[in-house]
Amino acid sequence: MVELVLDEEGFQAKTETERGKTDRYPVAGVIGHTPVRQYLVEMPGNRLQALSIGYAPEDDRWVDLFAGENRTPGDWGHWTGQGMNWNANCAWCHTTGYRKNFDFKANRYDSTWDAHGITCASCHGNLAKHIASARSVEKPVVLPDAISPEQQIDNCAACHSRRDQLTADKFVSGDRFDNHFSLSLPDQPGLYYPDGQIRDEVFVYGSFAMSRMHRAGVTCLDCHKPHSLETRLPADDNSLCLSCHGSGTRGAPVINPTVHSHHVSDSPGNRCVNCHMAETTYMAVDNRADHGFLLPDPLLTREQGIPNACGNCHSDNPLDWLVSRADERHGQALSDSRQRRRARTIGAAYQLQPNAVDGLLSLLSGEEIPAWRAVYVGLLANYRSEPKAMAAIRNGAGDESPLVRARAAFGLHGTGAVLPLLKDTSLSVRLAAAQGEPFADQSARRELQEYLIFHRDRPQNLLMLASLTDPGAAPDEIHHYVKRAIELDSKNPELYHQGAVALSSAGLNRAADTLLSTASERFPARAVFPYSRALIAAEAGNYQSAIEQLEKAVALEPDFPRAWYNLSLAYSHTGQTEKANQAMARARSGASSTTPKPRAPLERTKE
Repeated sequence: MVELVLDEEGFQAKTETERGKTDRYPVAGVIGHTPVRQYLVEMPGNRLQALSIGYAPEDDRWVDLFAGENRTPGDWGHWTGQGMNWNANCAWCHTTGYRKNFDFKANRYDSTWDAHGITCASCHGNLAKHIASARSVEKPVVLPDAISPEQQIDNCAACHSRRDQLTADKFVSGDRFDNHFSLSLPDQPGLYYPDGQIRDEVFVYGSFAMSRMHRAGVTCLDCHKPHSLETRLPADDNSLCLSCHGSGTRGAPVINPTVHSHHVSDSPGNRCVNCHMAETTYMAVDNRADHGFLLPDPLLTREQGIPNACGNCHSDNPLDWLVSRADERHGQALSDSRQRRRARTIGAAYQLQPNAVDGLLSLLSGEEIPAWRAVYVGLLANYRSEPKAMAAIRNGAGDESPLVRARAAFGLHGTGAVLPLLKDTSLSVRLAAAQGEPFADQSARRELQEYLIFHRDRPQNLLMLASLTDPGAAPDEIHHYVKRAIELDSKNPELYHQGAVALSSAGLNRAADTLLSTASERFPARAVFPYSRALIAAEAGNYQSAIEQLEKAVALEPDFPRAWYNLSLAYSHTGQTEKANQAMARARSGASSTTPKPRAPLERTKE
């Protein structure tokens, strides 16, 4: 629990620790204005942490921004955790001219910025000539450089997107988005629903990039005024949407809202945005509109639990009624929709169902929108063992879009086909390729190192650095990277496993086993930890210890084919033939084509 107090020491955040001790932290600033203001507190290492309580000025109330999530100390998303660190996660988009300046050795930030908030320079770049001419008696004033519609979108996307930052705070107005960022899309489960609707906080651009509007050339500034943040025309009376869809501008289908919606004029159901830009509430009070412009489809709610806009108004009606009404009014359009096919196929791909491959290939072959092609290629990487999937991934390496080529690069790791992508024109593609072939090209390796070093305040980057470090030259450095990665997210069991992978891959099996032993104590229900310890023991020839660990693994997870398979081998090595045969039978009965085969003492999971 956090309490904000104002006393003789100033504005403070007061919190009680698990041991009953009261800690106080000075409140150093605030981010946001409306609909919520989030306060920042100073913590050791020049860290500014965003509190999990905020003030909603429109309602004049304090709110728990993450109510119901039960974030506790040690969690990535707890207000004291790295996931709520302003320096690493918030500042670049909430200041102008930000430099993170993380000092890894000292474990502190020496961050700097030119101005709080978004200023003219954030979007217009270097304004030195403009300012100088404005101050001069000579006229006319030199205007900022004009930028293209594509550059305008890239400017907006730099902040209004869920993305990985690839360069050390180097993006400036006019730069290409893909040379500084890697956009997150629905090939990463959990961010979007399978039909493309927003689920987690994805900040607009990803869904817009997947829309037909974006494909048709619509830009952010066609609908939004950049300086006032208002729409160019009202959306509530459909004026904004009908500026194109009323006359067919840019090839937009002409729409009569009353006929199309089957709702009377001026009713909520007659408003385009209520059906095609449904809002999702984040941080308790922040309603964000979906920019994918998708179709409400109650049938997908029944099949996969995907939200539908109809239910937002008709919450008092059962789902079957919504499905029936949608079928009566738009049945053929929904039945034929690419959106429905896409949702079913991606839903199957999330479950690694074998039949998803043909669906992904079918969608890919006719897809005009680059972002969706990227999604399909990204998901096909989970089916690399199938030749037709690999053929599609190879084709993706030649796609016009860097989004697609970057996904193809990940899918081509370990093959010669990835090598040309190390020299791609897009940094996002080169880095994607280099993560699988870090020693193939010195320039790409240097770019990869710069990216990883800039993000040494993130667990996955630290683990990647550990895997790239020469164990013969710097074993202590590998240990340190793994240790710091786990400290940043100590309640994440996957980091313990991946840390053990990094240690084992470097030949540091004793350290890997120690880490796995700790993980087994912290996460006793996870079969992967005794299983991984067994692999290390077996590699050392200690089959009795391997048997003990493997028996723990299959007791925790009876449907674990690889554990049964390795248990059978261990039994065989110790002369227990009958047990070996029984374990092999269990392995065969539960085996599937998607079960990964270990390539090293420990298996590396997909990051």
